[in-house]
Amino acid sequence: MRFPSSVWKITLAACIAATFAKANAQGATPNVAIIRGTVTDSATRAPVIGAQVIAVGTTRGARTDTAGAYTLRVAPGNISIRVQRIGYAPSQRTVTATLDGTATADFVLRAVSTILSEVVVTGYGTQNRAQVTGAVTNVTGEEVQNQPVAGVDAALQGRAAGVQVSQNSGEPGTGISVRIRGAASLSASNQPLYVVDGVPISNDPLSQQIYPAGSEAPTAITGLDPNEIESISILKDAASAAIYGSRASNGVVMITTKRGQSGKARFTVDLSTGIQNAATRLKLMNAQQYITYMNEGAVNDGDDLPFDASLEGAVSTDWQDAIFRTGPIQNLHLGLSGGTDALRYNVDGSFFKQRGIVIGSAYNRANGRVNVDYDATAKFRLKTSLGVSRENNDRIEGNNSNDGIVTNAIGQPAIYAVKNPDGSFMSTADEDAFGNSPVYSNPVAIGTYDRLPSTTDHFLGSVEGNYLFNSHLTLTGSAGADILHDHEDQWRSPLVVGNYAFGAHGVAKTSFDNTNHYLLQSFLTYQSGSEDASSLTAVGGGSIEYNNENSSYLRGEGFSSPELQYVGSATNLIEFGGIPNNYNLESFFGRANYSYKNRYLLQGSLRADASSRFGVNNRWAYFPAISAGWVLSDEPFMGNFGSRFGQLKLRGSYGKTGNQSIPNYATLSTFGSGNYGSTPGIQPIQFGNPNLKWETTKEWDGGIDWYPFGGRISIIADYYHKLTSDLLTRRPLPCVTGYCFFYDNIGNVMNRGFEFGLNTVNFKNSSQGGFSWTSDFNISFNHNEVTKLYSDQPVPGDNYRNISRAVVGQPIGEFYVLHFKGVDPATGDAMYSDDRINAGSPQPKFWGGLGNTVGYKNFELRGFLEFSHGAKVFNLMRIFADDGGYAYDNKFTYALNRWRNPGDITNEPRASFDGTSGGREISDRFIEDGSYLRIQEITLSWRLPAGLFAMRGFSNAKLYVSGHNLHTFTKYSGYDPDVNSNGTSNIALGTDYYAYPRARTFTLGVSGEF
Repeated sequence: MRFPSSVWKITLAACIAATFAKANAQGATPNVAIIRGTVTDSATRAPVIGAQVIAVGTTRGARTDTAGAYTLRVAPGNISIRVQRIGYAPSQRTVTATLDGTATADFVLRAVSTILSEVVVTGYGTQNRAQVTGAVTNVTGEEVQNQPVAGVDAALQGRAAGVQVSQNSGEPGTGISVRIRGAASLSASNQPLYVVDGVPISNDPLSQQIYPAGSEAPTAITGLDPNEIESISILKDAASAAIYGSRASNGVVMITTKRGQSGKARFTVDLSTGIQNAATRLKLMNAQQYITYMNEGAVNDGDDLPFDASLEGAVSTDWQDAIFRTGPIQNLHLGLSGGTDALRYNVDGSFFKQRGIVIGSAYNRANGRVNVDYDATAKFRLKTSLGVSRENNDRIEGNNSNDGIVTNAIGQPAIYAVKNPDGSFMSTADEDAFGNSPVYSNPVAIGTYDRLPSTTDHFLGSVEGNYLFNSHLTLTGSAGADILHDHEDQWRSPLVVGNYAFGAHGVAKTSFDNTNHYLLQSFLTYQSGSEDASSLTAVGGGSIEYNNENSSYLRGEGFSSPELQYVGSATNLIEFGGIPNNYNLESFFGRANYSYKNRYLLQGSLRADASSRFGVNNRWAYFPAISAGWVLSDEPFMGNFGSRFGQLKLRGSYGKTGNQSIPNYATLSTFGSGNYGSTPGIQPIQFGNPNLKWETTKEWDGGIDWYPFGGRISIIADYYHKLTSDLLTRRPLPCVTGYCFFYDNIGNVMNRGFEFGLNTVNFKNSSQGGFSWTSDFNISFNHNEVTKLYSDQPVPGDNYRNISRAVVGQPIGEFYVLHFKGVDPATGDAMYSDDRINAGSPQPKFWGGLGNTVGYKNFELRGFLEFSHGAKVFNLMRIFADDGGYAYDNKFTYALNRWRNPGDITNEPRASFDGTSGGREISDRFIEDGSYLRIQEITLSWRLPAGLFAMRGFSNAKLYVSGHNLHTFTKYSGYDPDVNSNGTSNIALGTDYYAYPRARTFTLGVSGEF
């Protein structure tokens, strides 16, 4: 794998810094005192394994081993030692350490609710769950691992309240739509900001020259291996996310990768293999049904019969069978971690391979990651996080594309064979037994001959240094890089002949897109003593970010041989282009957290951002936030409520965030080269708007956290109201001006909703290996409404005939179509209202998930359901396949219930090809209910007895078998209701235009360590 020189420079700098740090540490070794001890459970007196032992105010730390023992090396003196572990209340005490002996300090920890003790990663720091005052959801690494999906974002579906994840397409390696608390923008991105180990990831869409028609661009974290992840914190409200200012209006997803712990080297392995197949099939006509329909339509229209009614010589091809296949899927992950008290490391390597369920599609990914923590001295710590990946993706023409494999398989009638008697592929040059030539291309030929491979190299790394001035003040400085290089070669073969073929001599295209994102930041952290009644933590600093993108493409046609498949062999270059893009972001930020008696909690933050994407008059924007929490259960007037019913906390917050997801030069008028006849010249490209302002979101949030019955139940509920103003979108212009649109701030959008999360320990046997049962449930309600638009004029979507709109008083993307009033019993013609009506919203009324985990002895059974209710889907396939207006398309079997004779009562119009029946009109006949309940996962695992591999050094060995996307209960007639052929489009949501089907997956895996 080749990466640019900048990557190696960053890596080399990290290694040099670590080398100097090691030299400094070796020089300091003689002045080290030793503290040893054990950590045990207060109730069982059993050792607490994996507890973190920290010398407060230094970089020194250790982990307890299987006996609960630890050894800590510190500078001599009075040292404050803090011990903490998830599931236990932390303990802290002062120990005197001298050079002439070993100090002993034993700790006894009291078990508490796991949720209360979990660590939540926030911007530029961490917080204990009990101290959080904003709306933050934690997802553990275990919840996203061992799932047969390529990306982390896909694994989040249904796992977190307020987070809506849509797969859009089942094609391997394609993009995912993630929306936190509703759609807040019309044209700007609705995707959240991803931050991996402190580095914000560029989420701007890559040049669409890279991706074939209808194919989905990957998201910012598609190349991240889920097995590398330690935890995910989702910052949902503005008070939590405002520390990231101009990019946080859609929420922030904080991803923390695994880091090493002191102790002997530990090697882990996780290997899984499985198969995938199409979860559903469309109900299409066979040859006899199709011929009968076509002949009946000809009679109704007064035309000659197109087919011989005897059906002699007819074939009946199931084109879905022809393009679908069973696809293997494999995943191998290897990990190595360990280290000393001073130097700790975690190394991950993985390979993921997925063969798509549609011919011609596949996705492979290789990952490598090295995370190192080095305590150079008692005052200085160095931390590096370096990750690389390579993705090889064999794409196919897919969603929203007339020339896609799925499109041609559904549209191609069953009367044509896949191959001719001589073994060649059927094409438009071949007639069927009745003398008719097909309209569509042969989808199997497309999958066999066309090639659309892409390669994506991704480097994501950071180097961070921490200097502790004293036990209260720490200086942090870091540098990060997010470098993404894409390359794709597209080949449309002349051997594919049909209505959607690409020329008699082939067409080739090569595209490149290089995106480089660099970050420099530093901040000071102040933390008061934790033993005081009141405590204060404050962070303040600044950052500079530089982003550069260079894209280019070249397209040619005319190849002397189908074997010459690269653009350099073309006889005619027909299209080329490329342009550099860059922008900078300068920021200052600060946050303070105050706690009094751990009962009264207050947090405030402010961020100032300056983006080069805006003009000088609007370059700076300010994003304040404030939140407060009240642990009501600790009040004296509540008596023993806390001890009997658990911690009860009330929360409230307000904050302001922004969105800068517009083209880099939208404020400038731009020009480019062009031709007038054969004369070269300069032509206008874009009309600039120097008055563009930031898109801003103001959000109010109120919540309650309750952990009754000793934490066996956790209830987290939030109500929010957010208003996004100065929406950034395109406004049309008369094209005679030389420009067809420009960017402007045109309106407001409101989202309000309610989120509820419930985790329960239903049964837990105190004896090891006893029966246990836990459940987790979340549900989210969101109401979206456009409250203001420029001159209150609707904004059309970019889907089929612009049936989606943004209209004041309605949710974004409502469908506006004719109302289908049924079929006239006398004539068989469809009947409609005169005007378009509001036919519903593609946004669900509520969604969520339900999981259960049952354990007994060494067995564990886990199941997860995901659901969504109230969304509408525009089934565009039916307009072509289910309606006689498009004569040559195959038909859905619904048309078997069509009108045939006067007096028939049905909702299917008569067969007709001249358009007089009205069946092809866009109406609510094609708007379907997209509600569903999905059996997302069932996994059975068996942890092998500890003594089985003891002699070979293995431990924690586990076998597991799982099924994913097992069944979807829905009324929707397409492949899957969770679809959007327009990808991450905001206005044109919920359109199904021959989307790549979603796969059902079965896997068998084994994991262990030694």
